[in-house]
Amino acid sequence: MQYANYSIVEKMKYIKRRNIFIILIITLILQACTGSISDKQEKITFGTLLDEMTNRETLSYLQATNWSQHQASSYERLSISPDDTLGWYANQDWNHFQGKEIINGRTEFVMLDVDGPGVITRFWSGGNPGLQATMRFYIDGDTIPVWEAGRAGDLIGENKMIGYPLSALCVSKDQPLPKPSAKLGHNLYAPIPFAKHIKITYEGPDPRLSAGDGMFYNINYRLYKGEVKMESLTKETVVKYAEQLEATNTKLGSLIDDETAAVEVEKEADVKVADLSLEQGESGSITLEGASSIRRILLSLNANSLDQAVQDLRIQIAFDGTQTVDVPLGFFFGCGNQLVPVSDWYRKVDTLGNMASFWVMPFQSGAEVKIVNQGEAKADVQLKVATGDYQWADNSLYFHASYTEMKNYQTVAREGQDFNFITIPTAGNYVGDNLQIEKPVPGWWGEGDEKIYVDGSSFPDHFGTGTEDYYGYAWGGQYPDPFNHPFIGQPIGGANSKKQGGLTVNSRVRALDAIPFNQSLRFDLESWNWHGGLVDYCWSCFWYANQE
Repeated sequence: MQYANYSIVEKMKYIKRRNIFIILIITLILQACTGSISDKQEKITFGTLLDEMTNRETLSYLQATNWSQHQASSYERLSISPDDTLGWYANQDWNHFQGKEIINGRTEFVMLDVDGPGVITRFWSGGNPGLQATMRFYIDGDTIPVWEAGRAGDLIGENKMIGYPLSALCVSKDQPLPKPSAKLGHNLYAPIPFAKHIKITYEGPDPRLSAGDGMFYNINYRLYKGEVKMESLTKETVVKYAEQLEATNTKLGSLIDDETAAVEVEKEADVKVADLSLEQGESGSITLEGASSIRRILLSLNANSLDQAVQDLRIQIAFDGTQTVDVPLGFFFGCGNQLVPVSDWYRKVDTLGNMASFWVMPFQSGAEVKIVNQGEAKADVQLKVATGDYQWADNSLYFHASYTEMKNYQTVAREGQDFNFITIPTAGNYVGDNLQIEKPVPGWWGEGDEKIYVDGSSFPDHFGTGTEDYYGYAWGGQYPDPFNHPFIGQPIGGANSKKQGGLTVNSRVRALDAIPFNQSLRFDLESWNWHGGLVDYCWSCFWYANQE
């Protein structure tokens, strides 16, 4: 029947049906377009991860509902239970793998074998990364490796495709060392995303050769929760994101070279300044009102002894009426109890007395940054606090920092002991720490492993291979000289000498390798040295959490 022959009622019904059909088609088209845009926005790629790495604000939001952070390492597999002290503190932490497989006719030791979606967020290797031994990365079940090199160091600390500082040695190979530079700590911070699966293997010597010919490794990786669209690493990834990769390396590296007082950060809008002259017991502060976030804190010190000032002055910060930061200046800014240069992604210090912090610290109604003089000598401080807009959400968290000291800690040569670094009984993100150790006797102090328990785990979710490995170097006694990197540092290394006593300060701050937790985090550090005797430990920890 043709339209011209329809009755008026039939014509109206036809037009109505036609309009509904047209609206339906338009709706489906719009949904398809919107869906494709949404898919594009939600996809996690090498590029989006580089963006996240340099966005300090990300850590101020609870991430535990989105992903969890894990660690695979070569720790001694005799470590099963703290009830077995011999096994728990076993120290032969090299060439312990997850398994052994025949792949393409080759015998390969498996360092990591895990289903995705996920991302490798930090890869440290030590021992002898210069040894002729092949490392391979297999992604999403492919038997052809995406990355392969005849030396582990070529992929981790000396990856020319990635570039510095995302791929970095702890110190320059040009620096004279007591031992061969092949044993340098190698660090890879470039993200390695995988949608379905990743397997990392090592084809090298028999697994029980000496430590000097062994493979030590720590691999931090995220596993995402729920439905996530992930673009896996391929052979073309580095080329595809070459410009962004170069920009990220430049952004991270330039902070190392910039003058402390000249550094500005994103979203910095308003700056408040206070000139404080503080006698013993006095304090001065800057008060902030309204909803905002601290983006930068800059202190300029003037005192008869700047070293003494960083010990005597404390920084205390309260957000929305609750104090969550109370730390000596030197430990808040990463230099310990001496004013020495520091440069990482969140702090910067110079020997002129300028100290800067770049942690993002949000608040809803107000904040106070206070400097307290607990020493006997007068100190003059110029305090600047820069703020910027922040979108407070249901999963927003407050910044926290703590300080702990343990003086005259009795150690026994070649016998490990765990002490509690930090326990946080709520939800949050763990983002970094500094450790200062002072010993009066010769010998290497840093064999102890980190043991981090997330949400009440009975066995550590992160079980390390040595304190110096956790802080990104290796073979500790050969590195007494300072080094700085966006995520690791050693501003002081005097205690590392095996020939004398001294003081060492190590630091590690986190970006993609931050540790989220839903209920709790417990971080125990093992004290294990070769000399015994009394040791002074002092440390600070940094995290985001609800107000406790």
